[in-house]
Amino acid sequence: MKMKLIKLITLIYLSIAVYSCHNKNIKKEDSVNKTEVRNQTTDKPISIKTEENLPPIELAVKEILTTSPRYMKLTKGLLEKVVKNGGLYYGVFLERSPQGRKKSNYSKTYDFTIYEMYKERQLNTSSFSFNPENKQLFEYDIANDSLVPIEFDRTLLLKYDSLNKSQ
Repeated sequence: MKMKLIKLITLIYLSIAVYSCHNKNIKKEDSVNKTEVRNQTTDKPISIKTEENLPPIELAVKEILTTSPRYMKLTKGLLEKVVKNGGLYYGVFLERSPQGRKKSNYSKTYDFTIYEMYKERQLNTSSFSFNPENKQLFEYDIANDSLVPIEFDRTLLLKYDSLNKSQ
């Protein structure tokens, strides 16, 4: 009698364990399917993720970057490539700046990263830096571990300077 009771309890315990594991898998599949349906019902995923809460001076530096010929060359057709590879969108992120509110994101330069966002990961593809002292925009060359000066619209420096003086 005691052995039958132990077998019955073991059987019930295993049944509950199997059911709960199966239930978790169903919930994961449902959430993946809902995500896929949402992506299929829109014409395009979010094309560019932007930071809305940047101070005006950081937005001015970001404009210097995003209007540069090198940035435009790197991002031309990037959305289509990301989506073709199963990605969601790409974006530009300000990692550090002289206005850094925390010690971890303070820098003497404005440092940006272009990234591609996928369901399972974020892929950083290019890094840029704007030096406010010499007012030069650089692209980080990974192969040579160096900063390479790149061209940008120098008329945007007027906007940057006026915002910099007002601080």
